[in-house]
Amino acid sequence: MSVPCRLLIVDDHQMLTQSLTALIGGEADLQVVGQLASGAALLAWLPRPPAVAPADVLLLDLHLPPPDGLTLLPQLRKQWPDLRVLVFSTLATAEIVERVAAAGAAGFVAKSADAAELLTAIRAVAQGRLAFPKLPHIAPVTPVPGAAEIVKLHRLSGREREVIRLICEGLTTRDIAERLSLSEFTVSTHRRNILHKLELHNVAALTQFARAHGL
Repeated sequence: MSVPCRLLIVDDHQMLTQSLTALIGGEADLQVVGQLASGAALLAWLPRPPAVAPADVLLLDLHLPPPDGLTLLPQLRKQWPDLRVLVFSTLATAEIVERVAAAGAAGFVAKSADAAELLTAIRAVAQGRLAFPKLPHIAPVTPVPGAAEIVKLHRLSGREREVIRLICEGLTTRDIAERLSLSEFTVSTHRRNILHKLELHNVAALTQFARAHGL
């Protein structure tokens, strides 16, 4: 009997990771050995190089609490070359696919794919093959936002996008709290988190970013 492929899932959506674990648990040749929710948790989980990673395939989302997937890929390739990375993301553009391939991923599957397509890609990557989609079938690339900006935009929650729109309208923290029926403390927390996620330092930069990206 062959040894199952050991799969590590890194995604910050708990329901998704649970569903994936249940799906993969029904496959005799695949075994989930861990579920992590951030780039920092992944780096803490992996042994220090040159030790071999205790997983064969890493199913990696790009949108993660820092460091995000695009940032992680070059480090994973350099320090844990035997860990084959299959990117599983909503960011399904030709530019993203090309970037993750260049950064060291062994494959890419869009989150809109069906279960059979995902399982086929996992098995291909586990067997040492590449599993990238044909680029003509990927959503066309638009000049704005670029790949880095796309990742930042996907970090935002729906509520944070609401707060950004109100900030751009010139509302104060108190005004936003009243409009959204939130406490001023909660709005202030949203503002700090927004600046952190978008890697910005002030409201002027936030307003410029929001207008450039249609927020």
